[in-house]
Amino acid sequence: MSEVLVCDWGTSSFRLMKIGATGEIISQISTDRGIKSLEGAGMEPYLKAQMSAIGGANYPVVLCGMVGSGIGWHEVPYVDCPASKASLAAALVQVPDTDLQAWCVPGVKRITRSGIADVMRGEETQIIGWLTQASPQEQAKATLCLPGTHSKWVHIEGGEICGFSTAFTGELYALLTAHSVLVQGTQAHSTDAFTAGLAASAGEAGLIHQLFNARSRTVLGLQSGAASASYLSGLLIGSEVAAMARELGQGERVHLVCGDNLAAPYGEALQYFGIEYRHYSGSTYSALGLSAIAREANVL
Repeated sequence: MSEVLVCDWGTSSFRLMKIGATGEIISQISTDRGIKSLEGAGMEPYLKAQMSAIGGANYPVVLCGMVGSGIGWHEVPYVDCPASKASLAAALVQVPDTDLQAWCVPGVKRITRSGIADVMRGEETQIIGWLTQASPQEQAKATLCLPGTHSKWVHIEGGEICGFSTAFTGELYALLTAHSVLVQGTQAHSTDAFTAGLAASAGEAGLIHQLFNARSRTVLGLQSGAASASYLSGLLIGSEVAAMARELGQGERVHLVCGDNLAAPYGEALQYFGIEYRHYSGSTYSALGLSAIAREANVL
């Protein structure tokens, strides 16, 4: 079969893709029906309905993301870091108790000697997809940033995921804008406020001492109340990027893998801190990664 289905199914989003022999996307369905919006028993019927809608009811399907977590359709254990296409393929799990030909990609875990622990699910597949298109020099050594609800900063060596860390930026922004005093009323994007947030993030005070500026600047008339969210965004993204900038080598480029909506603020933050970067649209890399892992495992 030259065409197969792959699925990136996260906490808040669902994307089913029909792909060709080289991993190219032929057609796709994207919805907001992430696993948190479906009861466990509802996941398989939903997947089947979307497979029929895309014209692949009887196709094999390979899935990644939170669908393979403890709150997903079928839990798949994490593989250890460093992780590669080969180790992910070796740990691919066929979903039991279904009439579908369905497999789930494992996530990746990292535990340091000092006890720092980190995990990813879904991003590992995008990273493998990126590696399929990377130059030999990039495969040998590179730093990737995958912004999102839980942004990932990934260190590549020898074509493997050798290390990574998670920034809580996206979820913290959502929590603070919805449930704190920092952001009040209708908001409108302000480039000036975002840049002011970046500048504040470069200061000596830690983030916990800077957050209230988003409110106090408005109270004291230094910015419009409608710009509080922009300032907060700049402060949070700037704090994330500034922390990682200290770990980069001199002149090292960051490979930014994400959609256009996040590429703009992250690109601005990277430029502010003098970091060269290249943006790659994240929409194709899940498909490429899922295809590469599945073919490595000989399930397609």
